[in-house]
Amino acid sequence: MKQKTILASAAFLMASALAAPVASATCDISDTKCAVNGGKCNIKFKNRTGDTGGSDGSSNIDQTSSAQTVVVKARKDSGDKAGNKLTIVAGASNTMNFDKKAGKNFEDVRISSDAYTGAVYSTTMTSEEVKAVLKGNGTCKIFHGQKAKGATIDFFLGFQCDGGNVGGPTDAYVK
Repeated sequence: MKQKTILASAAFLMASALAAPVASATCDISDTKCAVNGGKCNIKFKNRTGDTGGSDGSSNIDQTSSAQTVVVKARKDSGDKAGNKLTIVAGASNTMNFDKKAGKNFEDVRISSDAYTGAVYSTTMTSEEVKAVLKGNGTCKIFHGQKAKGATIDFFLGFQCDGGNVGGPTDAYVK
């Protein structure tokens, strides 16, 4: 009798687990211009951290020059990378194919500088921002910038994308 109760409880728990909805934060790019037209869904990232002048109105960060190698990586909701990452030296560009990333369930894109970890804040492109760029012309520049907070100055990596009129980090992310 005791075994039947245990088996029935185990069967019920397994059925409940299978019937429960699975949460997924996967970025769905199926409605972007490139996916609808059957083309490649690429974003070309240009590393402009060595360029001077200007500011990015989307982020309120003043662009400054600090040439550095940046790392661009699509991430899953766990924070693990979804496929290969791009390492882009200052002044160069590289292209990320999001068709492949979609198959690996990516959630966002993290832009960081391994050499300046702790000194320069990384930035993240959300799924919505990635989709807006893919619906546009698929080109983004990555820049180095600063923002004064009282007596201190914080340094950030920022992005400005021609396609989709996307830029960041936004004030919500700027400390």
